[in-house]
Amino acid sequence: MRLIATDLDGTLLNEEHEVSKENIKAIQRAQEQGIEVIVATGRTYFDAVSICKKFGLNTYLISYNGAAIHDKIGQEISSLTMGRDDVRYMVNWLEERDYYYEVSTNKKIYISFHAKEILQREAQRLKGTAFEVDSTYFEEIVEQIFSQSGMTPVKNYEEAMDAEEALYKVFCFSFDDKKRQIAIENFAGMKQFLMTSSMTNNFELGNKDASKGNALKIVADRLGISLDKAMAIGDNYNDVSMMEIVGFSVAMGTAKEDIKKLCSFVTYGNDKHGVAHAIEKFMSI
Repeated sequence: MRLIATDLDGTLLNEEHEVSKENIKAIQRAQEQGIEVIVATGRTYFDAVSICKKFGLNTYLISYNGAAIHDKIGQEISSLTMGRDDVRYMVNWLEERDYYYEVSTNKKIYISFHAKEILQREAQRLKGTAFEVDSTYFEEIVEQIFSQSGMTPVKNYEEAMDAEEALYKVFCFSFDDKKRQIAIENFAGMKQFLMTSSMTNNFELGNKDASKGNALKIVADRLGISLDKAMAIGDNYNDVSMMEIVGFSVAMGTAKEDIKKLCSFVTYGNDKHGVAHAIEKFMSI
């Protein structure tokens, strides 16, 4: 094993949004043996790097689902942005129809000033239906979304568009399956963008060439490492592109069943140090 790429949410991070001591030690042992470790996430770079620093991790970082790559000292290796007019159309469409959205840039995450109210209205509207939102799940989602660094409320989407910042990702979330599917179908025809999902009830849009798999290839080529000697660990659909190109693909025990079927190994869940278990199992190969 020469390279290990791991997702953050639902994978390296546990349900308390922390990296366990077991996972930290396993990563450090791998690095001591000369194995390159990469954190690959849908989060922004500034958010992901703050998490890594908090837990003492020094790795290459793939962020925004592959739209940006940074080396260990924070130097940008690759950047794939979205067209401003296209993002303006997307966000205007979402805002007019009362969707929760985020626009991730190189500096901030722009959200509607009424973002939390939008989620509350959806949950309230679904009460008594087959899609009723469990109160515990609602609080978990709100905590996960609003714990991101750089969250910046704006009164309307034009404030985000006016900022002279690189546009990397548009994120949409809806508890309402039918409502979310309408949005997915609306944007499906925009072939200049790649659509993926990193959690239940969401979809994300980025540059058509921005995927964790493509970014992993760039880093592996830069380091002169064959992907046959690489391992990718993840739990959701935005991880599939890197799982498909490595020699050792690992799904978390908490991953969806179709993700597990794609992988050569299923490790423990993120609350049971699944990343550490996978690293220890395959590190000497």
